[in-house]
Order: sequence, then C-alpha cells, then structure tokens
Amino acid sequence: MKTAAIFLAAVFTLRAALGVLFQAPGAAGPVLVPSFGMDWTQFGTLVGLFWLPGLFLAVPIGLAAPRLNDRWMVLAGCVLLVAGGVVSAAAGGIALLYAGRLLMGTGTVMVIVLLTKMMQDRFKGADLFPAMSIYVLGWPLGIAAAQAVLPGMAVNLGWQLPFLVGAASMALALAGLAAASRPVAGAARPPTAAGQLTGREIRLMCLAGGCWAAVNGTYMILVTFAPPLLVARGLSVAEAGFATSLMSWVNLIAVPAGAMLARRPALVLPMVMGCLTAAAVLAAALPFAGLGWAAAILAAHGLLYALPITVFAALPALAVPPERRAQGLGVYFVWFYGGCTGFPPLAGWLADRMGGATVPVIFAAALLVVALAMFLAFRRMVARG
Repeated sequence: MKTAAIFLAAVFTLRAALGVLFQAPGAAGPVLVPSFGMDWTQFGTLVGLFWLPGLFLAVPIGLAAPRLNDRWMVLAGCVLLVAGGVVSAAAGGIALLYAGRLLMGTGTVMVIVLLTKMMQDRFKGADLFPAMSIYVLGWPLGIAAAQAVLPGMAVNLGWQLPFLVGAASMALALAGLAAASRPVAGAARPPTAAGQLTGREIRLMCLAGGCWAAVNGTYMILVTFAPPLLVARGLSVAEAGFATSLMSWVNLIAVPAGAMLARRPALVLPMVMGCLTAAAVLAAALPFAGLGWAAAILAAHGLLYALPITVFAALPALAVPPERRAQGLGVYFVWFYGGCTGFPPLAGWLADRMGGATVPVIFAAALLVVALAMFLAFRRMVARG
C-alpha cells in the first residue's frame, strides 16, 4: 500500500508538471503573441504541436510496448519534455519555438502512452477509478497553477518564464518518478501480448479515443481562449487568468468525488449525461453572460466537466484485455492525439475568421456533445458483447 501511494504521488507530480508545460503558451500568450507577431492560427498551432508527434508515434509505441521497458521510456520522455521547455524559452523566432514544442510533444506521447499502461497494469477492478482520479487530477491542477500564477509573471519577467518554470517542474517530476517507480522484488509481471486486436476491440478503442479527445479538446480550447475572450470583454489579464484557473481548481473536489460515484455502476450513465449536458450549456453561455458571472460559470463548468472524467479515462481498460492493452492504447491514442493536435489550430482559425474568441468557446461546448454521443455508442457496443 505504501509503495502504491508513493508511486501515485510521483505520477500526480509528473502529470502536474506536464500540465504546466502544456499551458506555457497560454500563460505567456499576452506577451508571446505580440513578441512574435503571431495571429491566432499560429498561436493555436503552437498549442496543438504539443500533441502532433503522438499522431504518428502512438501506434508504433503501442505495438512495441511489450518489448519496451515502460519505466525507462517514461523517464526518457520526461528528459525530452525538459529539453523542449528549454529550447522554447531560448527561441528567437517562431520556427525554434515550434521545434521546442515538438520536442515536448515527442516526450509527451512516450510518457502518456506508457504511463497509462503502467497505471492500468498496476491497478485493477474497483481500485482503478481512485487510481485514475489521481492520474487525471495532476493535469488540470498543473494547468490551473500555471494559469493563475504565470501570466502576471510573464508580463513582468518575460514570455520565457512559463516555459522555464515548466521545464524545472518536469525535471523535479523526473527525479521523483525515477525514485518511486523502481521495480519491486517479487511483483507480478504484466501479461505479455497475445494475438492481434479484433475488429470489435479496434472499434471500441476508436470510440474511447475519440471520446477522450473531444473531452480534452473542450478543456484545452477553454483554457487557451477563455482568457483572451474575457480580456477582450473588459477583464485584466490577471483577472481573466484567475477566472479561468477556477475551472481547473474545482477538480480537487470533482475528480475524487466522481471517481467514488463511478464505483457504483447505476450512477455512471446519469452522471455522464447530466454533467456533460450542463457543462456544455455553461461553456456556450460564457461569451454572452455578464462579466460578473464569468468566474462562477467557469467554476461550475469545471465542476460538472470533471465529475465523470475518470469514467472516460478508464474506458480503454473496459475495451481490451490486459494482454492486448498496449496495442489497444496505440489505436486509442491516435484518435486522442489527432483531436488534440487539430482542435486548437481549428479554434484559432475560427477566432481569426470570426474576429475573436467567442466562436472557439462555443466550439469547445459543442465538443462535449460529440463526446457524449461517442460515450453512448461505446456503452451500446460493450452491452452487445
């Protein structure tokens, strides 16, 4: 139990550092965009490049995973993430900024695919939801901390600061995971690969990955475009950053609570349907509600969005047996990375064409409707056996 707790603490820290690095462009945005003369499409592309390598590497990593050392590959991914943060901070032009982001993206796919496998190999049955809640929780809290603290510091100390803070956070997380993930003597080895994925398993993983991409796409677009929307409507950079960070801070309550509710099968479907529908409505209302309501809307959206999040995170474990999980995760993450790569640039393109961040925020709300449809299709396919 103690070993599991230490490992989960290290995973939480790593996921939080990953969130800080992901959010670095958003935190630096008010200074970064004018410094490089970016339009919104270029800025959205910078955000989306964090996920682009996964579109090409997820399947090869999934196929090779049975022959790889999960621990060493995750640690190598952390090294690339640190390097990417440093390269981005040293950039003197957009090309090097993009190159640093691609380095981060390469490290990210190594970390996420194999760390997800490590989690689902270690935790089974009813223990999976609480364990995955810790896995999931680090990401939004890292983003929230970056969004709340770093924009003001970037204004005063330069756009490079968020990237350097992210790199330093990842270096600390690397050291923690290296210590906490040492193999335990006598521990059971995960099952080795057996056979190829069936057509049904591939379809289930496509639905699970598409659902996870749409859910995360909503979050990424909102944390990126809600601040400029609120600034354009009259809030200061610090006020907009704080209001947006509330969407993530409420995860401290929502993710563990949702994980406990998910242990009761009868509650899963009503929780997912009710929470996603209400969260979509709140996101769509943000551009039109009074500014005094912005913080409350984002906090309520974040609470409702996060309650069922561990249900979505656990879908791969329901789709494919352990002996083919690595292969299945390769399929799953292609959809996830495809969405995460494409959604931010598409949102940026919409902002350029429509003259502001209103349409991207509405687009983020629509993605929750797509996620709900995919989740329902996944459940129907599982129920049919």
